[in-house]
Amino acid sequence: MILIFGGTTEGKKVASLFDIIDQAYYYSTKTDVHKSVKGNRIHGALNSDTMKAFCEAKGIRLIIDAAHPFAEVLHQTIIGVAQDLDINTIRYERQFPQLEPNESLRLFDDYEELSQALLTSKYTNILALTGVQTISKLQDVWHERKCYFRILNSELSSKIAMETGIAPQYLIPRQPVPEKNELIELVKQTSAQVILSKESGESGYFPLKMGVAKELNLPLWVVKKPYFPEFKNCVNNPKSFLQLFYRFKKELFKDNSNLRSGFTTGTCVTAAAKACLLALMEGQFPEWVEVDTPSGKTATYPVFPINKEEGEASCIVIKDSGDDPDVTHAKEIGCSIELNPYSGIVFKQGKGIGRVTLPGLQVEVGEPAINPVPRRMITDMLQEQADEYDVEPNFIVTPFVPEGKELAKQTFNPRVGVVDGISILGTSGRVMPYSNEAFVASIKQQVAVVKELKCNEVVMSSGKRSKNKVAKHFTNLPSQAFVHYGNLIGETIKLTVEADIKFINLAVMFGKGVKLAEGHLDTHSKNVVFNPDFLVHIAKHCDVPLESIELIKRLKLANAILDILPLETNTSFYERIAQKCYSTCLQLIPEGHFLKVFLLMGDSEIVI
Repeated sequence: MILIFGGTTEGKKVASLFDIIDQAYYYSTKTDVHKSVKGNRIHGALNSDTMKAFCEAKGIRLIIDAAHPFAEVLHQTIIGVAQDLDINTIRYERQFPQLEPNESLRLFDDYEELSQALLTSKYTNILALTGVQTISKLQDVWHERKCYFRILNSELSSKIAMETGIAPQYLIPRQPVPEKNELIELVKQTSAQVILSKESGESGYFPLKMGVAKELNLPLWVVKKPYFPEFKNCVNNPKSFLQLFYRFKKELFKDNSNLRSGFTTGTCVTAAAKACLLALMEGQFPEWVEVDTPSGKTATYPVFPINKEEGEASCIVIKDSGDDPDVTHAKEIGCSIELNPYSGIVFKQGKGIGRVTLPGLQVEVGEPAINPVPRRMITDMLQEQADEYDVEPNFIVTPFVPEGKELAKQTFNPRVGVVDGISILGTSGRVMPYSNEAFVASIKQQVAVVKELKCNEVVMSSGKRSKNKVAKHFTNLPSQAFVHYGNLIGETIKLTVEADIKFINLAVMFGKGVKLAEGHLDTHSKNVVFNPDFLVHIAKHCDVPLESIELIKRLKLANAILDILPLETNTSFYERIAQKCYSTCLQLIPEGHFLKVFLLMGDSEIVI
């Protein structure tokens, strides 16, 4: 088991990564904070004896110290306990900007030195951004000067502050936020002549404090972060942490009687490609993506963006090969997706990807060493996502592995004529029903499970993303009640009615919704394409201005209409489309059954 010491931004980052990859852990904080963390939360200060007892009782094999850099006693305790019990540790440190003392920036070793300097200074109005725990350390100052403390807006912080005896008018309960104007307003409100801070690093908004002090021409006096024992394993960003953790996971948690499976480079590239496509379609990278495999398992990957610009995006994921002795374990596997000006999906050789030079392999000579199954996985995923967003599946796919050229020396690639990098391999990937018959059979099976559970309501969606957008409306339903229709809306409704499930909820993304509103119960791009004239017809009936109608006529993608007709000012237009979706489906709904349609707009808006 794993024990995280958090209560910080860094602690939440570690917990978030573990939540994404479904890794169990304990999360320890001094007070009961970070309640959104999904791991086993514990709170209360731990001394050496209680920490040892906890680690032994829970079988802790890895401690992650992501606590505040000023938690000196805790760092010392963790080091001591880890040594005594032979437990491995990782220090997740925050990033600190380089500090160079000057006329306006002054550094102090501790609060006693800072207090003495303030009491001999000319400053009478002081703003302390050092936190509630430092009020008592600076009591000599606020007994003599006007010293305002920004503290967290919580009952606990207020209680700690009041116990020091400081007058309430010198307390400013306010959450720190990365907003320059808010900090400037606070400085002016207190008429501060000097700003106090800890060396709190980037996650403590220290660069912001420096910037405001410089802009207002005010001195910034800083207590330097304390020295604490060096950790053998130290990281300061999520990607490096995940790579280090995967290496530890293979070493510390291996069970020879139950070896852990992992995922192939092909699955990794598919995940990275999916994240890139979502970034292009939605304007930003997702925090994580899922890729289905034939075994029924779902591979979930945190996403680490590299670049996104007009028509192109690239990112990496970190490979977890389980207990397999794989040279690419815990390495960066990436992909770039670029909109292809020509038709189709094209694969290119990226950095660290091999090139085939000899005949006899599964890939033709001259091609990048991406085997057929991964090519199929990536192609199927891109085609499905393109259909989800109602765009043509025309993409240039460039997988890359930054360390690939060096890693290839440890493989058989040089012997078989694959040069310049590794191969993208895998004989497994996501399961895709390649015919309507097979897909209808899978829908029928999903509906049968719902019926078997005696559940009288279903939520139909084209895939996981549309399902996730409406799930909050159906927290009462079991996961099996969410049925994926792909494009076969009509067939799915018919099967549900045949199973005598009374309540039918249909969630449809706007691109598919336009096709459905026009009367098409199978929305696959092979059968029906986006028809801008249909939207023009709707727009005319909703009294849309002529200049907007002219823009609609030239649309290539249904989703692009949101830029022309924002939802908040054109509600009737979108309600009419939702109503037409409802009318198209209603012909399949017999008496005694009930239908509700959710038209999904953009990232979060829904028209019901």
